[in-house]
Amino acid sequence: MAREGRSNQTDSTMRVRLISDADLPAWQAFVDGHESSGCMHHAGWYGVLRDAFWVTPYFLMAIDERGAVQGVLPMYFSRSPLTGPHLSSLEGGVLATTEEAARLLLTEARAIRDNTGSRFLQIRGGMIDRPAEITQPAIHTLIDTSEPIEELWTNVKKKTRWAVRQAEQQALRVQEDATLDELGAFYRVYAAHMRDLGTPVFGADVFDAIAIHLGGKRLRLYLVKHDSRLIGGMLCIVNGHHWTDYYAVVRLSAETEFANYLLYWHVIRDAAQSGVQRFDLGRSTPDSNVHLFKRKWRGVDVEMPYHYYVRPGIRTENLAFSRQKQDKGILQKCWSALPSPFTNRLGPLLRKQLPFI
Repeated sequence: MAREGRSNQTDSTMRVRLISDADLPAWQAFVDGHESSGCMHHAGWYGVLRDAFWVTPYFLMAIDERGAVQGVLPMYFSRSPLTGPHLSSLEGGVLATTEEAARLLLTEARAIRDNTGSRFLQIRGGMIDRPAEITQPAIHTLIDTSEPIEELWTNVKKKTRWAVRQAEQQALRVQEDATLDELGAFYRVYAAHMRDLGTPVFGADVFDAIAIHLGGKRLRLYLVKHDSRLIGGMLCIVNGHHWTDYYAVVRLSAETEFANYLLYWHVIRDAAQSGVQRFDLGRSTPDSNVHLFKRKWRGVDVEMPYHYYVRPGIRTENLAFSRQKQDKGILQKCWSALPSPFTNRLGPLLRKQLPFI
């Protein structure tokens, strides 16, 4: 049921409320018309969260006196035993036309945090109205694909160009799956890779829900094959004239050592040829191996920190997500040592309440 929130300022006529299915077209129209919108602002994620996870979507919309949308904040409430009850935004956090709209959305989000008994509100980048009790760094690496392809190639580091040429000499090919027919096969490769990394993977039903609720116009699936064997790929989310690399994996071997270079260059080149203005290589932790690989393509790093607004009375040092971060190495090693049939069953159950980690 929709709720409304109002500014403490009596002269404000803007209101904030929870959306219903009937509001999704207006939500999407606002996102499509906003130049700063990100791939996780799509209205389709409302259905993905509702249908494929054990969480409660809380999608907030700020509306002015004319009924026009002035801001959105996609969130979900989780009762995960690993992190405790918490409220989290999707990547990109608040998308708003004014600071006032952002303030009202975040004020209502903190009220929902308190009313649901959440231990904290996590805002994953985007606009904020005040500093949070805890902030964790995160970076998005952006490539300007409006440049000519020749310039993009020249800007790439010399060793990276060499790696692409090495891959071109192997029995590798990258192709776009415009119909998403092999999305399930890509999921199986992705799930195996996540297990090796020590991270529980969500179920195949998540990819199915993404295909249904975002639709083919919002998705680009690229596959990497060695001979005829699928060894990886990349699922990009389309947002206006921007693409975002959201799920990418390549299963490397001695015969496919440079396949990931070929994949990334192919998609970057395809984006440029398609008239895409910007290619977002996605989120990474600063100076991690993933981040260092993305830097090889000579993109621009943009800080998108995660902000944790802790509910009053909750001790920050006892929060579950803090302990998880400290124990990450041990947990990963234990998970990757488990048999695949076990992780393939247990992982999706654990991730039902942790859509994005």
